[in-house]
Amino acid sequence: MIKNILRRTNLAALLAALGGVLCLGAGNALAASVSEAELRDLKMQIKDLQQRNEALSRRLESMEEGLAGQSARIQEQEKKIDEKADGNVFGRIGKYVSMSGLLEGDLVFSGDYAGSDTSEITLSTVELGFDVALAEWANAYTLLKYEGEDDDFFLDEAYLTLGKTEAFPAFLTVGKMVTPFGDYNTNMLQDPFTQTLGEINEGSIVLGYARNGMTVSAFAYNGVDELGDNKKINGFGLGLRYDLEQEDGLNLSVGAGWVDNLASADGISDALPRTEDDEPQLTDSVAGLNLHAGASYGAFSAQAEYTAALDSFDAADLSFRDSGAQPAALNGELAYSTAIQGIDTVFALGVQKTWESLGLELPELRYSAAVAVTILEGATVTLEYFLDEDYDLGDGGTGDDGYGFTTRLAYEF
Repeated sequence: MIKNILRRTNLAALLAALGGVLCLGAGNALAASVSEAELRDLKMQIKDLQQRNEALSRRLESMEEGLAGQSARIQEQEKKIDEKADGNVFGRIGKYVSMSGLLEGDLVFSGDYAGSDTSEITLSTVELGFDVALAEWANAYTLLKYEGEDDDFFLDEAYLTLGKTEAFPAFLTVGKMVTPFGDYNTNMLQDPFTQTLGEINEGSIVLGYARNGMTVSAFAYNGVDELGDNKKINGFGLGLRYDLEQEDGLNLSVGAGWVDNLASADGISDALPRTEDDEPQLTDSVAGLNLHAGASYGAFSAQAEYTAALDSFDAADLSFRDSGAQPAALNGELAYSTAIQGIDTVFALGVQKTWESLGLELPELRYSAAVAVTILEGATVTLEYFLDEDYDLGDGGTGDDGYGFTTRLAYEF
């Protein structure tokens, strides 16, 4: 392109010069004023200009050939790099697998109902997640986890999802996962009591439909039974959720869930009687209900969740006041997000209430306050204080208060 422009420019100059010569020859007055020596000089200048133009054209052609050769070499090198990556194990992993992680360290001060104070520094959580894009319509996820009370990493979740809801609304998920029974979202460091009563993380199969913000799920899972056989399909459930995002910044979320065997929730199964093999066992299964809602607008957000057993457990499984317990929990939170000196900060307040959950080692009331500050990209410092009120003496509790203050440094990638 540059060569063509220069050629056109030099050609225009040459034509202009020749035109000037013709005009000099045609005009009597001008011809008389131009000497033969000046005409010879002009012709020599024109010839020199032609030679320079030809030399410049040759140089441009050489440069273009060099650039074309360099581009070909670059493409060949890139091709070799891609081929080498495809033939390398780590290259293939990086192409199909993405990894995420979380590390949390806590400084904890707490006091129990008896008035005994304790303090502890602990590495509370380590998580490694692997998301594998097997194909356009298939995705696998695995989560390895370490928690402070455990000595080793354990497999927390591992499942395969078939489907691409952007193109087709139905999907199928199979593996070990948290069933879509509740939401359990929180701004606090401690898990909400609704999660203790409702989170079922077992071998499961989920068939779902997602379209225009609406998600409907039907699922089955390995549930606790009277024989303590947790490898048996003994639980079924339904989940419904609707999410709405408005351009004006208003976001809404509502959902409901039902399961026919709430005892499979981790917080309940841990409190059940054990077999000789230390497996939880159940006399009769009890259904459970979950309702949750959340809203945010601008810097403010609010959320509420309720989880409850729909009937009483057998007194031999879980009791309250010498009869079968019917546990329930309610969680409500308010939060405000802002930037202080350019640092993202979240302030949150929460209150929780439980019913007939003394056997699950839950307080009757908990008041919480938390502040989370993002100090670096992916790094957050959170301060949380909570005050617990135990069940009354008449319910089998102490009637006393307990507290907890936690400072957590978390890094997520």
